[in-house]
Amino acid sequence: MSSLKTVRAETLADQRPYAVYDVASGEAGGKLMVTRGTGRRVREALAEVLEGLPVGGVLYVDTRGVELMDYSFADEAVGVLVSRVASGEYGDRRVALVEEDRELLENVEASLRQRSLAMVRVDEVGASPGIVGDVPEHLVETLRAIYEAGSITNADLAAKLGLNHTAMNNRATRLVKLGLIHRTKNTAAPGGRQYSYEGIA
Repeated sequence: MSSLKTVRAETLADQRPYAVYDVASGEAGGKLMVTRGTGRRVREALAEVLEGLPVGGVLYVDTRGVELMDYSFADEAVGVLVSRVASGEYGDRRVALVEEDRELLENVEASLRQRSLAMVRVDEVGASPGIVGDVPEHLVETLRAIYEAGSITNADLAAKLGLNHTAMNNRATRLVKLGLIHRTKNTAAPGGRQYSYEGIA
């Protein structure tokens, strides 16, 4: 079971519920994060927290206190978890990384790129989001537009980017599957299904 020091769960006004897991102070973690065995233990702890979040919740994996992280750990703890989020195993729950721009990110980036995955990264909860991993430039453009808008419908997003409805829907669906945005189905419009999109961080 995770300690209160490791995880704090909150719901702020006008925000989705979220939890923060501090890897360095976690019972399964520490400052030196190496080997797949350690990565598996941390991933299991992360999965437990993620499963406990309400639908639409976000788990922030905070690695700022970690001093060393090898590829084996990064792939097992982060890569496998993000892969399972992308497969839909956790429903509409999402994962984001809390880490500053430093060498520690290299192995996380390598793992995600190897798996053709990506995740949102912030310096701290509430800070401007960035991306770690493998995202084609046209999807980065779409993602940026969604985050700038806060919340935007598919029709408005298509108009903003100069795309037809089908092309826009394909892009947004890919971002949803990557776990980089949330999608909400609106009341049926005369032209059929209408969705709204918003960022996760």
